Amino acid sequence: MSKENLLKISQYNTERRPSLATDVDYSSTDLSSRSDSANTTNGTPTVTLHKRQSSTELLSESPEQKRFLKTIDTLNRTTNSRLRQRLNREGDKHKKEHKEHEKHKDDHSKYKSRFGDIHFYSNMTTIFDADYFKESQFFGVYILFWLGTAFLILNNLVHTFLENGDNLLDGPVVRTFKKDLLKIALTDLGMYLTMYVSVFIQLGIRKGWYSWSSTGATLQNIYSFVYFFAWSYFASPKYMDYPWIGKVFLALHSLVFLMKMHSYATYNGYLWNIFNELQVSRKYLKILDETDESMIEGKSVSDLRKALVDSIGFCSYELEYQSKSTSVNTDVEITGDKNKLNTTKSTSSLDDDYVSFPNNITFFDFFRYSMFPTVVYSLKFPRTKRIRWGYVMEKSFAVFGIIFLMITVAQNWMYPIVVRAQEASKLPMSREKVLQYCLVLLDMIPPFLMEYLFTFFLIWDVILNAIAELSRFADRDFYGPWWSCTDWSEFARIWNRPVHKFLLRHVYQSTISTFKLNKNQASLVTFIISSFVHEFVMFVIFRKVRFYMLALQMSQLPLIMISRTKFMRDKKVLGNVICWVGFISGPSMICTLYLVF
Repeated sequence: MSKENLLKISQYNTERRPSLATDVDYSSTDLSSRSDSANTTNGTPTVTLHKRQSSTELLSESPEQKRFLKTIDTLNRTTNSRLRQRLNREGDKHKKEHKEHEKHKDDHSKYKSRFGDIHFYSNMTTIFDADYFKESQFFGVYILFWLGTAFLILNNLVHTFLENGDNLLDGPVVRTFKKDLLKIALTDLGMYLTMYVSVFIQLGIRKGWYSWSSTGATLQNIYSFVYFFAWSYFASPKYMDYPWIGKVFLALHSLVFLMKMHSYATYNGYLWNIFNELQVSRKYLKILDETDESMIEGKSVSDLRKALVDSIGFCSYELEYQSKSTSVNTDVEITGDKNKLNTTKSTSSLDDDYVSFPNNITFFDFFRYSMFPTVVYSLKFPRTKRIRWGYVMEKSFAVFGIIFLMITVAQNWMYPIVVRAQEASKLPMSREKVLQYCLVLLDMIPPFLMEYLFTFFLIWDVILNAIAELSRFADRDFYGPWWSCTDWSEFARIWNRPVHKFLLRHVYQSTISTFKLNKNQASLVTFIISSFVHEFVMFVIFRKVRFYMLALQMSQLPLIMISRTKFMRDKKVLGNVICWVGFISGPSMICTLYLVF
């Protein structure tokens, strides 16, 4: 660590909140810019300056001593804000999950981790795999849905083949799906391998070539920018000209890789700041321990020591907390049922696969993280003891089965409507064009709703579960019961839990801590960023910039405000109806708008 970094403390220590703000320059913070109002906190005084001649006079008059005292003063002011309860437990269930961790709490309980916002639990099954769902009164409706879908698809296939002689595998949708498959796979592999540049950046910090705040964060941000636009251009019509299915797959996967890299880099960047502060505090505490003076520059040595000890206490606590407590791990026992796992809490399990920072900065650790179905990085994730291969086979068959259903619906129902929409787009703006659009929209709603549901099952219930099982990732919190939502804010929180966790930590809480926004402003910023990302996906598919997706996404905000009014507060059925009207009509409306206009 350089001398300059040892003598300065980053402004990120002003508050210890469970949020993310790791882009502060650790090495260039003006320590003297703190408000004097912070001199006392919760009755803990900070010392005042006055000159004292002593055996430390030579050190006191040196630039290093002045920087030392400024560092101590900063530590004394900032660490007072840490004297708060670490976590305010929310609900009996949350308390129960942390029962084992509470046994290890000591004087560190006064601290609050800035990364205590997200925990990974051993929720072993998603909703449709859970025993409680299979034993519920609504399980038969789930079976009815799939049987009804099977008979509908079978009826369509039989009539299409016998009456028209059409072969589904020779249709335009299948041809588009199969085009450039190998090239797309190699491109995806290239995107994956180039993610590892983030590991090289972290290894450079570990070797002492540069710090995260001074250089590492800048390198990571520049590389993320280049990564996104370079691969987007590579898959565009100007270069490779992949079919739209391949382009949208690569676009979505590049966003996943980008989120993984960002979370990995900023999480470790924050821990580098904590690690550096710990080294600074230990160095100056050693200096204090070697002096016989009771006052240094008018500051009480006991007060200086208290500030340093508190800084060391928080930093040590934070590094240990991130190594253990972010994952509420369990011992996982496999039963004879391929869909059923029993979990039993064990204190010793908390120390399984213990990884301490910065020992996690390795290629293997990043490889393991890249295989997990999550876009939020942590030092520790809950794991299962072994892979249930029967469960993997079940999900693998489901992948091919649902893709077959999606191709059938797209080929026999949606494709003719798309052709009509393209013909309508050639009409001049007139009453006839609007009428044709309305007819296309009405015809598009039923098949698009089926594709919407199939896409949900394919990604969140099948693919993510299969990946989790193969990687032995225990936390299967991929979605919530979004079909029962009564307002759009609830839907945004639970329909895509992995992305929601990323936005919560790296966008919502980051904007609060970095830009000092309130919760409503941070929510608005998060919503706007999410809307622009959705608009980018529409551009990849349709090669048009119309902002229809952006407008419809933002239209959810007034609907959220209405759902929170006194009139709607107790009208759960009406709220759910409004949500389902949006689920049914929204995707079809967006698709047809881009096709026709």
